[in-house]
Amino acid sequence: MPKNGTEFSRYATTFHEIIDGKKSKIAMFTKNLLKMGLVPDDKDTINDIFPTLENDVGKSFIEEPKAGLLRKYYNGTNDLTNLLPQLETEFDSEFIARYSEELQDYDDSKLIEFANSYQLIVDEDDIDYVTEAIAELYVSIIKNVSNKKREKTSNLEVNPKSDKDIIVLSYTFTEPEKQALVRLCELLQPALRRVKNQTDTIDKKRYELSKLTDIEEDKAWEPHLESEIASYIRNYDKDFSKIEELCSELVELLEPKQGMNEDFPILISFANNIGNDEYRITCSYKFKYNPFKLMISDFNDCIERTLRFIDKL
Repeated sequence: MPKNGTEFSRYATTFHEIIDGKKSKIAMFTKNLLKMGLVPDDKDTINDIFPTLENDVGKSFIEEPKAGLLRKYYNGTNDLTNLLPQLETEFDSEFIARYSEELQDYDDSKLIEFANSYQLIVDEDDIDYVTEAIAELYVSIIKNVSNKKREKTSNLEVNPKSDKDIIVLSYTFTEPEKQALVRLCELLQPALRRVKNQTDTIDKKRYELSKLTDIEEDKAWEPHLESEIASYIRNYDKDFSKIEELCSELVELLEPKQGMNEDFPILISFANNIGNDEYRITCSYKFKYNPFKLMISDFNDCIERTLRFIDKL
């Protein structure tokens, strides 16, 4: 990802390099990437916002400054927060199905290489599984953009005449508060690594279970696998409960001071959403590992940034 990039820019640049092979110019590529999986009306909306023209020799192009805006999405200079509200598409299971279908227009080996670059858990012999994992990854990125937009909007909804709001934004961390934040961050990092490793194992075991056949040898192995998965889930739930407790403390500490640093609202958002059903293994067949893994990675990156600048607070 570019140094100051976005999740979308990392996805776009990796997709462009590996799957597209950099055959397309950046602006046109980004436009087509944004259209993938959308309902027809929204594909038309993207076409209206970024119209494609033809020059005198019949080559397609996008005029400036529209092409420049697409390049900013690609490079991570701009995020998608102003574009997404103009779309009606629901980023749900139907979107995943459409996106997966469109991905299959690309070379299988390139899709697998892309999935591996993100360390997605995929069966390389089942391209449907690969495209679904990539589609789930993309949906998680888009939903993160939407969540950050709502968080930013919420933070801006203050009374400009209120001195109290101004005082909160200029609040300074005391030394005990800094120490508390460091403690929480340093406890969260290994805890997040543990649950990530646990879900990695659970997802692999779940996949093994799904591939068992009706032959006698597989039937004999099935109870063992089910028992293993249940044991891993029990350990996961125990560790995840500890993470929820730490996140609750983190929110309590940072909410009054969220205007002090641009990462604080993001940390609060991760901490508030950690208990969502999509991250809780209540059924091993419903849990989606790849979006969970991306959330853990982003959460940990935000913690790392916090630990680096905490002495400057």
